[in-house]
Amino acid sequence: MCNQFQLPSLAEIKKYLANDLNLPLIEPASNLPQNQNIFPKGIAPVLVYTDNQLQLLPKSWGYPSPYDHKKVVFNARVERFFEEKHSMWDSSFAKSRCIIIASQFFESGHDTYEAGNEHRYHERFSFKNANAALTLIAGIYRKDYFSMVTTKPNASYAPVHDRMPLVLQAAELRQWLFQNFSSLVDRSQLSLNSVKLPPKK
Repeated sequence: MCNQFQLPSLAEIKKYLANDLNLPLIEPASNLPQNQNIFPKGIAPVLVYTDNQLQLLPKSWGYPSPYDHKKVVFNARVERFFEEKHSMWDSSFAKSRCIIIASQFFESGHDTYEAGNEHRYHERFSFKNANAALTLIAGIYRKDYFSMVTTKPNASYAPVHDRMPLVLQAAELRQWLFQNFSSLVDRSQLSLNSVKLPPKK
């Protein structure tokens, strides 16, 4: 599962959302995190519609686990919303959806590398939207926490992992935030650029 994404600079985010996409984004706070890799429990600005405004708000990646207060649940399967069985995500999927903005995100593959001192490392891949300056990923939030939404992998992602982040095209942003999103579950036609990263030394 995806447990790392790269956060763009605030200037890049503002240019993409306000200038390129012409969204009515209110001026974000200048002290928001930027230009860094985000891991679970890390703080990142996510795009939300609240108080009748589209804005970037800092939230922590991962909902507190209902089973272990030391852990967080940072990926949410989109299919859970359509199941009859209740889940911890239901309310967020229904009325608290957000957009995670990334330069790229990362996934561990199946193969491992042998290194000195009997260390082993999983292969790593970076992914980004092939048709956009920045990558928009579906998210949900509750209070000060957000979770990344995942779906079934498309053909380019399946060799690496059996789940993939639900990457959105710019034209789908409003649908994810405000409308019925059932047609967004299938990402089979989405084009991703993928790079296999060199092994750690």
